[in-house]
Amino acid sequence: MTILEEIQAGAKVKEYSLPQLEQLCQEIRQEILRVVRTNGGHLSSNLGAVELTVALHYVYDLPADKLLFDVGHQCYAHKLLTGRADRFDTLRRLDGLCGFPKREESQYDAFGAGHSGTAVSAALGFARAAAILGQKISTVALVGDGAFMDGPCMEAVNDLGRAELPLVIVLNDNNMSISPNVGALSNYLNRLRSNKGYWRFKSRTADFLKRIPLVGGALHDLAYSAKNALKALFVKGQFFEALGLTYLGPIDGHNLSLLIRTLTRARGLERPVLVHAVTQKGHGYRPAEEKPDQFHGVAPYIVEHDAGQSPVSFTSVVGDTLTDMATEDGSIAVITAGMRDGTGVTGFGQRFPDRFFDVGIAESHAVTLAAGLAAGGAKPYFAVYSTFLQRGYDQIVHDVALQNLHVVFLCSHAGLVGEDGATHHGAFDLSYLAHVPNLCVLAPSCSEELEMMLRWSRDQQGPVLIRYPKTGCMAMHTIVPMAKGAWQVVSIAHKARAVIFATGAMVSTAIIAADTLALEGVDVEVVNCRQIKPLPDKMLEKYARLPIVTLEENAVIGGFGALVSLRLSQLGYAPRLLPLGLADAFVPHGARPQLLRRCGLDVEGVCARIKEFIG
Repeated sequence: MTILEEIQAGAKVKEYSLPQLEQLCQEIRQEILRVVRTNGGHLSSNLGAVELTVALHYVYDLPADKLLFDVGHQCYAHKLLTGRADRFDTLRRLDGLCGFPKREESQYDAFGAGHSGTAVSAALGFARAAAILGQKISTVALVGDGAFMDGPCMEAVNDLGRAELPLVIVLNDNNMSISPNVGALSNYLNRLRSNKGYWRFKSRTADFLKRIPLVGGALHDLAYSAKNALKALFVKGQFFEALGLTYLGPIDGHNLSLLIRTLTRARGLERPVLVHAVTQKGHGYRPAEEKPDQFHGVAPYIVEHDAGQSPVSFTSVVGDTLTDMATEDGSIAVITAGMRDGTGVTGFGQRFPDRFFDVGIAESHAVTLAAGLAAGGAKPYFAVYSTFLQRGYDQIVHDVALQNLHVVFLCSHAGLVGEDGATHHGAFDLSYLAHVPNLCVLAPSCSEELEMMLRWSRDQQGPVLIRYPKTGCMAMHTIVPMAKGAWQVVSIAHKARAVIFATGAMVSTAIIAADTLALEGVDVEVVNCRQIKPLPDKMLEKYARLPIVTLEENAVIGGFGALVSLRLSQLGYAPRLLPLGLADAFVPHGARPQLLRRCGLDVEGVCARIKEFIG
């Protein structure tokens, strides 16, 4: 029996020796590789956090103590150590284990995650709740270097520094080599500064100096300045110390013995501490070590070879088209928020580095940066996932739309994204943006239409948002220029009993559904509603007296169907309308076709609902 199997059977991590724990780390890596090979998932980040996770489980008393993950795409080892190894084969599959921490899944998942910048705030909440309730627990937040620079995280760190609470932040720094001060001197200073006696001595010395008549205050300030100057020679982390955190590190994040010693000292301080651990993405698997970005999130069967060629997708169309446009127009600039590969704009950045801005995980800043670029005369395109654009909502309203600035939002991964699940589905962008004045919203039905919209958007006025799904779609109809109409009839029925108003990727579903219904003697017309806002009144009035089915990959509450119904009412009609979209519930993780079927948005489900609707 392997050590991982023994732990699954009930043994505790604390019961094993250091050599056994190192063996456990290797077993965890092999299991992650085995499952990701068939299920897909986040590989580089998980391989890089194995020793950190094992050390945290060794030092802390989980689940009584609270371990929180930021973003959560490094939690696979944690799941394997917390009674879920026998279900690890179901990772990211429908009704299986989630690829992120999930409270409903295990008592060891203290707080759900999926977006960045949440762990320190939530951990501080746990620590304060424990203080209010008189509980004696420790709290630790594992935060990646990219997530650490997120605005909400920095706000939480600023607040944490004022709290004398037992909370440790582990900064998983996997984007830089180990600093020279990893070694005996740094370890010695860490031991000194993490000793309770040191803090008692520091406090008593400060009180003594302050009590000296006349010169006490000056002596205290001089001693404090000298201490900081000496610390600057040997120890990084003055920024964190200034915010009230004890800084320990940097340390080797793959040295299990050193991790356990440092985390034990940090926990024992019973005050805010930041442990800086330097790790390597993809550690232990050479292809992921050499190409960590390509192996950040991988599809099934990609592990045994390098991340290979992907089929033509919406993201590749975005990258190629923007690069082509920027060759002709020197005012075009591209912004992304730490997702240059995922949004397809890496090539643009390589070709036009002076017009490419990756701001890191800072969507709010990215939106206002785009507003400033537009106000300054440039033509900014902000490429971002739908689920992450939520984080910039206030800036969209206040900084872009209110000033009617020409910013183009490339809203990628709209709709159901599949195995990443509820935190990543682009299910709400229409609902939270369609009511924003001045904003034009487009939804291409295929890659060719997306390219056309990109080129069309360049010469428009005011903000434009183009939403498109994660995967590419084949064109099932002739593409006509935007100048020939906001909407396009793509399937004509001479004796139509209903009309389907379809948006984006749902257009192809609607066309197939119409063909299927026609074989059953039910004729319906299909309209490609490629411009969602503003709505074309003439087209609405043309179909106002027919039963209308709206089809969208967005929440039906406040979505496209709601917009159509409202506008028809404003035009004086009482429409008979069936809105088909995502129900008032979070959609789980699973393969996209499975999720569409479960939501009733596959061809069979759409046909059944239409037949029921029109009788």
